[in-house]
Amino acid sequence: MPFSENYEIETHTEFDFEGEDYCSLFGASNATVFQNPQWLALLYGRLVPHSGARPLIISARRKDTGQLCLLLPLLHTSYLGLACVEPADCGTADYNAVVYDPAFEEELLSDVKISKVIVSLLKPCHLILFRKMQGDSKMLAHLLGEVIVGDMTSSGHDMPIWAPYEKWRTETLSNKLRTGLRRKHRKLAAIGEVSLKICKEVDDIKAIMKALQDQRRDRYPDDLFLEDSYFEFYSDVALEGAETGLSELSALYVGNDIIGIELGFIHDHCYHFILSGMQGGDYYKMSPGLHLIDYILDHRVALGDTRIDFTIGDEEYKGSFGATPTRLRLMARPMTIFGSLALKAYMQGGPVKDFAKRLVAMTRKK
Repeated sequence: MPFSENYEIETHTEFDFEGEDYCSLFGASNATVFQNPQWLALLYGRLVPHSGARPLIISARRKDTGQLCLLLPLLHTSYLGLACVEPADCGTADYNAVVYDPAFEEELLSDVKISKVIVSLLKPCHLILFRKMQGDSKMLAHLLGEVIVGDMTSSGHDMPIWAPYEKWRTETLSNKLRTGLRRKHRKLAAIGEVSLKICKEVDDIKAIMKALQDQRRDRYPDDLFLEDSYFEFYSDVALEGAETGLSELSALYVGNDIIGIELGFIHDHCYHFILSGMQGGDYYKMSPGLHLIDYILDHRVALGDTRIDFTIGDEEYKGSFGATPTRLRLMARPMTIFGSLALKAYMQGGPVKDFAKRLVAMTRKK
C-alpha cells in the first residue's frame, strides 16, 4: 500500500459508498449531489458495468487513525485508443469534485508526496481529465501536480430562492414573463385542472419515468436516457431516491394529461433540475416547461429549500428565471504525447471539440 507523508493511499475497483466511512466523509465535504453516496453506489453498481469503463477509486486514510479523509471516484475509459482517467460520470454528472474533509485540507495541501503517489496509481493512461469542475479546485490541482486548467463553454446555474415564493417570483421574474405565464395558465385551466403531483409510489414512479422517456424521445433523438442501461439507472435513482430524499419525481397535469415531468435531486437545501420532459402538440404553445418550473419552485420553497440549480447548459429559460451562468472548469494532466495532442485538440474547441463529443458518444454506445 503506497504512503504519502500522513496518508495511506489505496486503489479500489469496488467501494462501499453507502457505508459509514464514505457517508461521514461526504457529509463533511463540500462535494456536490453527484458524489452523493446513493448516487455513486447506483452509478458504479448499475451503469458502469454497461459503459465499457473500468472502476478506479482512490482513497486516502490517515496513517494513525485509519480515518477516510479523501476519495476520488474515477473510471478508466478509452476512446479509440486514447486511454483516459476521468471522474465517475458516464455522461450523467453535471458537476465533478474531489471528496475530502475540509478539516484536513491544510494537511493534505502541505503533503508533498501525495501527488506523486496518486498520479502513479492512475497509470497507465494517456490523459487524466477532469471536466465540469466548480470553483478554483485547488485540491485537485495539488493532487494532479502538473495540471493544465481551462474554462469550459458550459456553465452551472445555481441561485438563491426564498419564501414567500410569490415575493421571490415578483422580484426575480420579469413582468413580461409573469404576465405571459398567467395568460397561458388561464388557457391551460380552461382545458382542465392544473396540478403538480409528486410521485412517491413505486408504480407511479415507473409509469412517469416511462412517460418522461417518451417525452424526451420526441425532442432529443440522441439522448442517452433513451438507452436501456441509462433509463434503468435513472429509474433506479428515482425509485430509491424517493425513499431517501435524494430525488423527487414531479408531473404537471392538466386534467388527466401529463404536460411536463421533472426528475430533480435535492442536496443541502438546494433543488437541482436534472431531467425534464414536456408535452408537444397544442400544449407546446402554452409553455408547459415554464409552468412546470414555476410549480416546482413554489413547492420546493414551501419545503424550505433556499437554493435552486438549473445545472449545466446555457438554455435561455434559465436566465428568464434569474439564473446567472457560472463557468465550469477543465483540469487535466497529459501523461503521454498522445494525451497532450488529444487535450490540445479538445481545448481548441469548434469543429474539433464537436468531433470529440461525437466520438465519446459513439464509443459509449458500443
